[in-house]
Amino acid sequence: MKQVKEMGIVAVCLLLLGFGICMGAGTFLMYRDGEQEYDTLREYVAVEEPKERKDGETPEENQEETVTVDFEALKKINPEIIAWIRIPDTRIDYPVVQGTDNEYYLKHTFKKTEHVAGSIFLDKDNSPDFTNRKTILYGHNMKDGSMFQGLHKYESESYLQEHNKVYLYLPDGEALTYTVIKCGYVKADSDTFWLGEQVETRTLLLSTCGSDSSKRLVLFCELPEKGEESETNGEDISIEVF
Repeated sequence: MKQVKEMGIVAVCLLLLGFGICMGAGTFLMYRDGEQEYDTLREYVAVEEPKERKDGETPEENQEETVTVDFEALKKINPEIIAWIRIPDTRIDYPVVQGTDNEYYLKHTFKKTEHVAGSIFLDKDNSPDFTNRKTILYGHNMKDGSMFQGLHKYESESYLQEHNKVYLYLPDGEALTYTVIKCGYVKADSDTFWLGEQVETRTLLLSTCGSDSSKRLVLFCELPEKGEESETNGEDISIEVF
């Protein structure tokens, strides 16, 4: 009787182990499928690295890469594309879309496939040309490091100091270079997400999930005025909690 009981326990353990393996494999395949879609979309983006000096030295200071996005081809896939976002040294390199609400692209990819990864999307009330004084982009905090999960790197002040540029490329050929000012957690219902707030400088907020549903991690970025110094040297950059 004892032996039969022990065999039953072993059988249950094996069943649970098999279930766990299947769930893990399913999750892996789900993440893989989502990221593979975005990998194919990056074929429409050409990146030219900064050129080195003729004497073979390192690239000139502040020299940036040249990025060309084939928006015409991407619009044939999804006409709701309004930009491409790129943050060097992170995995954030995605098309940006804007829907008629802030719900659809939480669960749909750029190709409008239903998927937990969703898309990087602009707030429905923002202007698609990024001319508002405050603009908000949303993206999921995916466990595989995709979408806006990379924003969590900015919780390290040293990382923020060294990676303080966010690039947006628009269909009209304009390229916007934002300077990262600070990173912080805010309540999900915080006034931070109120687009009517008066701000002196054109501001871009990148928002993703925090450790629980009550909080959001927000990267605060500003667009320097033309002719204005865009470097953050000497500025007070820090991690904040609101």
